[in-house]
Amino acid sequence: MLDAPTTRRDFLKGTGALIVSFSLAGPLAEASAQTVTAAKPVALDEVDSFLTLASTGRVTVYTGKVDLGTGTRTSLRQIVAEELDVPLDWIALVEGDTATTPDQGPTWGSLTIQVGGVQIRQASATARKALLEQAAQRLGVAPDALEIRYGVVRVKTDSTKSVAYSELIGDREFHLKVDKTAPLKSPGEYTIVGTSVPRVDIPAKVTGEWRYMQDVRVPGMLHARVVRPPAVGAELRSVDESSVSGIKGLRKVVRQANFLAVVADSEWAAVKAASQLTATWSSWEGLPEMSKLYEHVRSTAINKDEVTIDKGDPKAALAGAAKRLEATYEFAIHTHGSIGPSCAIAEWKNDQLTVWTASQATHLLRRDLAMTFGVPADKVRCLYFDGAGCYGRNGHEDAAADAALLAREMGRPVRVQWMRHDEHGWDPKGPPTLVDVAGGLDAAGNVVAWQSQFWIPKVTLITEGVPFVAATLADLPRKPTLNPGNVFQNSAPSYTFANVHAVCHRLETTPFRPSWIRTPGRMQNTYANEAFMDELAAAAGVDPIEFRLRHMNDARGATVLKAAARKAKWETRPSPRKAGGGVARGRGVSYVKYENVRTYVAAVAEVEVERSSGAIRVTRVTVAQDCGQIINPDGVRAQLEGNVI
Repeated sequence: MLDAPTTRRDFLKGTGALIVSFSLAGPLAEASAQTVTAAKPVALDEVDSFLTLASTGRVTVYTGKVDLGTGTRTSLRQIVAEELDVPLDWIALVEGDTATTPDQGPTWGSLTIQVGGVQIRQASATARKALLEQAAQRLGVAPDALEIRYGVVRVKTDSTKSVAYSELIGDREFHLKVDKTAPLKSPGEYTIVGTSVPRVDIPAKVTGEWRYMQDVRVPGMLHARVVRPPAVGAELRSVDESSVSGIKGLRKVVRQANFLAVVADSEWAAVKAASQLTATWSSWEGLPEMSKLYEHVRSTAINKDEVTIDKGDPKAALAGAAKRLEATYEFAIHTHGSIGPSCAIAEWKNDQLTVWTASQATHLLRRDLAMTFGVPADKVRCLYFDGAGCYGRNGHEDAAADAALLAREMGRPVRVQWMRHDEHGWDPKGPPTLVDVAGGLDAAGNVVAWQSQFWIPKVTLITEGVPFVAATLADLPRKPTLNPGNVFQNSAPSYTFANVHAVCHRLETTPFRPSWIRTPGRMQNTYANEAFMDELAAAAGVDPIEFRLRHMNDARGATVLKAAARKAKWETRPSPRKAGGGVARGRGVSYVKYENVRTYVAAVAEVEVERSSGAIRVTRVTVAQDCGQIINPDGVRAQLEGNVI
């Protein structure tokens, strides 16, 4: 049933809901906080949470997922345009606004299309079904006698009998639950999904008109810089405010426990004050020596052992193997290193907190800000704007907490722009990973045993966030959580062995505050597994691709691996091959089934090394991928090429 107690016009008057975050406004355009006085549906089972249809025919899509540069703000439009049969340029998208979008979970794990897109598609299919039924009643025919073209429902045998979506629902709410049984269009009917569509954001990014988080301005805002401790656990002993007394425009030096910041009228005044402020800190030397990092990792207390695969009797098979190999792989601590340091703006008004942020998890950020500052979650609104690179949970959330603390202190909006030393020094890190692998071959060169151990941090709870730096330094409420992401994924190899055991030693602590960084665990663990497969293939005297295919019981995976080999013109032979001369040339192959349940990827790299200098040059990379249904082929291609580069 379609109902209309609330018009879209009335709704917009109360909420300002149609903030389109991909606005082409200039870089210094201002963004005003808007108080939500009328609640828009945001429940995952409501069609109105995902869609509004205007009397103009335009469709607005609401998603809790955000585009981190992967092109999903284009592909989500394609999904809706396809299901509703409307032109793609009729679709607008609101993303990551916690007041108006449903909580579809953080933008992580390559799940925007697989989960978020599927939810939006089903909501669109439900809307389409309801609109067809409404049109059938109005036109006096059965629903199956109708077809839809460009948002107009018409009788198949008489196109003069028609009614537009805008006449059926324009500016009104659906008041419908998402129907999981609503029929979806079959792939054979697709005209938009599966076609290469230019990304909607690229023109403005190329011309410099795109508004990133760093470009957002709020009327009346102040600028702040946080003065960080010289070491992770150092404590603030004293502050000499006279050291910055002569700086024009400095408003205040803010100190709360070990949190220290300066707030000023201009950004330059804040930068100058932060660099000039004299503070005394305690000493702290709690980090392990770099040269002994992996000894530290190996000796860290284990919280629990997590077995990710256990089949056969690998211990006995290894003992009886014709040939045994062992290897250890170390994967370093790594920083997100976003091209632009993190930034956020916060404003408190009438006990409500509004935050402008580049967080990839705005709903999670809202929850954690509410806990830290002691307010109900519905009193916090997070608005998403693109950041300068976001490869997991970097410093964006911390900048938001910095800004919220200082805005509350100042009673005005405060913008916190991290500096490069803030980003590299204080963003949460991808933790160090240590892997031991042992394998055994029989006389024919087949794998008879595989044993692997991974030393990785524990996860308190995957849905918990990463504690804010500001909360820790200022001694504000926080949960003592550890969340490096699902770093156990792909610890089990993507091959079929008769005897295999993989165990993840989940460590009680890790040197730095951890978080998930792009493809957490999958990259490190696949590196170890694939490197060891090469070691085994070399020991068996077998071509690396042939060796992998021997141990693969997955037709789709084998097809992908063979496709990469064929495209790369792979020469079948054992590796490595010794050669003389001033330049050593080699090739390598890697394969993974993502999380052993999803996308298949195989890559072949051709590499040269100049013997005299050690200079490395990658001359060619070939990638084959099977990710299932593709929404925008050009977007997938761009992702593959970008990852290679």
